[in-house]
Amino acid sequence: MGIVNVGINGFGRIGKCLFLQLINSESIDIKAININNLLAENFEDYINHDSIYGTKNFKVKIIENDFILINNKKIKLFSDKNPKNLKWKEEGVEYLFETTGVFLTSEKAKNHDVDYIIMSAPPKDIGITPLFCYGVNEEKYNGEKIISAASCTTNCIAPMLKFLNKYDIENGNFITIHSATSSQSVVDTANFKKRTNRSIFNNIIPHTTGASDSLEIILPELKGKIVGTSVRVPVSNVSMIDLNVNFKNKISKEEIINSLDILKDEVITNNNQKLVSSDFIGNKTPTILDTNSTMQLTDKSIKFTLWYDNEWSYSAQMIRLLTCISKKNYRNDLNKITNVNCKDKVVFVRCDFNCPVDNNNNILDDFRIRSSIKTLEKIIIDNPLKIIMATHFGRPKNSEEKYSTKLFLPTLEKYLNKKIFFLENGLNTKSHEIENNGLYLMENVRYHDYETNNKIKKELDFEIDVYCNEAFSCSHRDHMSITKIKSKDKCFGYCFITEIESLDLISNSKNCNILAIIGGSKIEDKMLMLEKLSETVSYIYITGNNINSIDKYKSFLDKISKNKAEIILTEDGFSKSDDKIKYHQNLSNENKITDVGPKSINNLNKYIKKSDIIFWNGTLGITEDEFLKNGSENLVNILNNSKCKVIIGGGDTTGFVNKYDNNFYHISTGGGASIDYISNNTLVGLRF
Repeated sequence: MGIVNVGINGFGRIGKCLFLQLINSESIDIKAININNLLAENFEDYINHDSIYGTKNFKVKIIENDFILINNKKIKLFSDKNPKNLKWKEEGVEYLFETTGVFLTSEKAKNHDVDYIIMSAPPKDIGITPLFCYGVNEEKYNGEKIISAASCTTNCIAPMLKFLNKYDIENGNFITIHSATSSQSVVDTANFKKRTNRSIFNNIIPHTTGASDSLEIILPELKGKIVGTSVRVPVSNVSMIDLNVNFKNKISKEEIINSLDILKDEVITNNNQKLVSSDFIGNKTPTILDTNSTMQLTDKSIKFTLWYDNEWSYSAQMIRLLTCISKKNYRNDLNKITNVNCKDKVVFVRCDFNCPVDNNNNILDDFRIRSSIKTLEKIIIDNPLKIIMATHFGRPKNSEEKYSTKLFLPTLEKYLNKKIFFLENGLNTKSHEIENNGLYLMENVRYHDYETNNKIKKELDFEIDVYCNEAFSCSHRDHMSITKIKSKDKCFGYCFITEIESLDLISNSKNCNILAIIGGSKIEDKMLMLEKLSETVSYIYITGNNINSIDKYKSFLDKISKNKAEIILTEDGFSKSDDKIKYHQNLSNENKITDVGPKSINNLNKYIKKSDIIFWNGTLGITEDEFLKNGSENLVNILNNSKCKVIIGGGDTTGFVNKYDNNFYHISTGGGASIDYISNNTLVGLRF
């Protein structure tokens, strides 16, 4: 996924906060801003001086045709109230932050010439324009073009209510003590439609809030259970919610506070200090529980106090929502095999049939072949002109017979119930060798130097209509058959898409406890993944052979320990020498273990019980050994009996767990690709 290009319509409090948070972003570019009543020559003064957020030091250069240059970014300045006159797309804008408060229906908003719009207020056409609150229901986003980010109050209270509903909410009520906004009067006026006609300097003013209506849409499971109102108070920023909740069962405030401490989420957190409103200015967290002001009312009811910077944290929430939906749209835009009609077309499918074999070349586990069958069956049903399957097998030197992909023909014919012809020349196949209405398997693509060497340029001798990548496990490699095949149409198979969607759960699931179990060997190969995981998951359990070199990486572990995840290390284990097993109750530099011990398994089980999602990459011991596989075998049994969504990260772990009956949510075909995708949020094979 590349840079996301945005525009900002309106440059008041929210528009300005969005700008200040985005101008240094490496992943989001501001391409255009629509500002009324602000000349380009005054732009620098406006962004550098703020009564709430203080003084900045941005340098703004005015260039041709109402463009400015700031931080080496060129931004177009519009000044027009008519959305039909704003050429957002001409300036490269894909996503528009609509912050004027004027275009609050889909009918009005669609007059903007842009693909996607995010409103900075609840819509006036509730039920038509969908509402999303990051950290609550963003996972339900499904490509809608015009959406609302709800209100700042909703973005504060909704994450808390979602979290609290784990404890079964009976009902609740709230009052928002809200800072002044631009809709307030500085002095009394003669407009009697609202009480906000009275001076904000002198009054606490009862007001309404749209949060109650928004909550019923964002959290439908709480429909009819939560009601609220609002008052405006004479402060310029930062608001507070007084939330009273009745639960169906007994619950203590200490249990909730402790659970939030463990969660370590960017959207919801505890504050244990005795702070006041101005202390939260500039805080990006939308839901901050004041633990000192939270009160136990009865054994089933608690009063919560929540703080939020109603400008800065709300803008941060809009940016988080943008990042989430743009990533989802990018994934949705990936051309899936379901969207492609292969009738009368030449289809080239890059698969991964690289299965483990024994010394006699008998396939030990055909999991990777089975993973491609659904895609191949779909293509066959479409009635294509011909299907050509390509795969690698092992790491052959020259054209070693033992690595011939002929090995896979009987298994493929069994699953597809079709005769399959073999193309012995592999990627060197000539067009006359491929007759119409045939199903073909190519010889090992790695028999050719140009497959793995990008310096050698090579094109196929025959034309392809559809290229389908069904080799997730190879798509972290810039190989010819992954990235260089020319075709009229390109798409991804069922297995590939499932891999991406499953791994996205690890980084996108909010208000969930996620445990990453990282085993195997060579911790240095997993350092970038560990760093990324430490920012998103709740716990990281490091085990396997990684633990034997852990002292070398103490500074790295100290660094990532400051992020969200709690880092847990294996404590005890077994080693084997001369067929003698030795138990090490405590690990040290001298004690090199080859499987985990019972104390570590018990400790790991405690974290499994706390978790909603488990990501397991790397076995816990030497699984080829009857004794040293016990730790990994015990873990399979524990995970099978848990209620967690278990995602297996491929490689040796996949081969091991496939030997057992399991009910895991997803088992990946690719260990290296899984690590690369989590580390970089993309794969070279996704970019064609």
